[in-house]
Amino acid sequence: MNSRMEKYQQIKAYLESFINYENNVAFSYGESFKLERVKCFLRDLGLSYQDLKVIHVAGTKGKGSAATMCADLLAGSGYKIGLYTSPHFFDFRERIVLKTKDERRKTRDDRESGKIKTTLIARKAVVEIVENMRSYLEKWRDRKKFGCLTFFEVYTAVALKYFIDKKVDFTVLETGMGGRLDATNVVNPLVSIITRIGYDHTDKLGTKLADIAYEKAGIIKENSLVVCADQKRSVYNVIKKKCKEMNSKLFVLEKDFNASSVKLKNSYTKFDFKFNEVSRKNIKVRLKGRCQVDNACLSMAAVKLLKDSGDLKREINFSGINLTSIEGRFEVVKRNPIIVIDIAHNQSSFDVLKDNLKEYFPNKEIVLIFAAAQDKNIGKMLKIIKYKHLILTRFNNSRSAVPEDIKKKFRLKEAHITRDVSNALKIAKRLYNKDSLILIAGSFFLGAEAKKALNRL
Repeated sequence: MNSRMEKYQQIKAYLESFINYENNVAFSYGESFKLERVKCFLRDLGLSYQDLKVIHVAGTKGKGSAATMCADLLAGSGYKIGLYTSPHFFDFRERIVLKTKDERRKTRDDRESGKIKTTLIARKAVVEIVENMRSYLEKWRDRKKFGCLTFFEVYTAVALKYFIDKKVDFTVLETGMGGRLDATNVVNPLVSIITRIGYDHTDKLGTKLADIAYEKAGIIKENSLVVCADQKRSVYNVIKKKCKEMNSKLFVLEKDFNASSVKLKNSYTKFDFKFNEVSRKNIKVRLKGRCQVDNACLSMAAVKLLKDSGDLKREINFSGINLTSIEGRFEVVKRNPIIVIDIAHNQSSFDVLKDNLKEYFPNKEIVLIFAAAQDKNIGKMLKIIKYKHLILTRFNNSRSAVPEDIKKKFRLKEAHITRDVSNALKIAKRLYNKDSLILIAGSFFLGAEAKKALNRL
């Protein structure tokens, strides 16, 4: 290992030394997430993050897709975009990327899709930023007044610093959990996007949809623009009230803008988009499912509002949305045998997964490889999918539910038990036949480990 890589590995280990609530179920949301701590920390760093032009995205289902589509639309229109999402599949640098419209030679850190180049933050940049922050990080690691600085808060600071250094034209930030107390909520966005809200993290955000909506709507700032998915009445009322309090303008899917003539194909989805005077026919997206049409519309509406407000000087290249490709979103990773990975991890996303299975693979017998975090509503998730065979496993994270416990609690007598996804795949292939489909779902972490395992097999 050369000295540069060794230094990067040391910095990576240092970052991982901060408390990580993605790997922990037992914590108090209100006590552990403190936005004031993040604001004070960033102020101490001297980061001019309020100079960034931000699109902020929250929601239960589809926020990662909507954020990436928005970034691709802007990049496809000729802008340099900073995109911050979470979690990641293989490398934490996937969370902090630049997107540009570029045809230059591909490097190891470039993941090109059409004419949009996605560049992960360089290891060198990670080392330099963290080393420059290190004295501040140690100062803020555990202050009695504010509590422990978390790894997500540190990553958010690194992302903001990187985007400032790179002089991006726009920054797209996806929230982690919730919104109101999320580390990304220090910004004053030009546009906020709120995707479909459903039940998730109910032990932290609340057991009622209105309570969850209150947390998500916390990203809405004064005198801003808000783009919102079609929501249940209780959710809509919370968001509408928040917009009124903040004197922000609310634009709602199916009310102020919409998609029509939706055609779901195996390799793409096509639809028409309309928002006031803007009308575009035959918009294509690669991501599968009707839900991705909604996410596309949200991102298109947000970019259209940026144009109307004068923040965009160039014409919008709406075809840029066809370049969006995201891992783990009903992704067919193999055709023989057919293996689909979906990061569905709550009741809402399993409902969408069920619809996608019916649309793209009707009459297929499902061999389901399942693992989930302990705090998820596992019983409801498993009832949604009509599987022929069930293989319960776990992922390498302390949040993972124990497969034996799932089998016992929900009386799943016929379920197969295995301790890791590699063995689960071997069992699934033995159960597979020409009428089958192997589905891997239940957790983002499971999807990531499945991809690694498939690369090894």
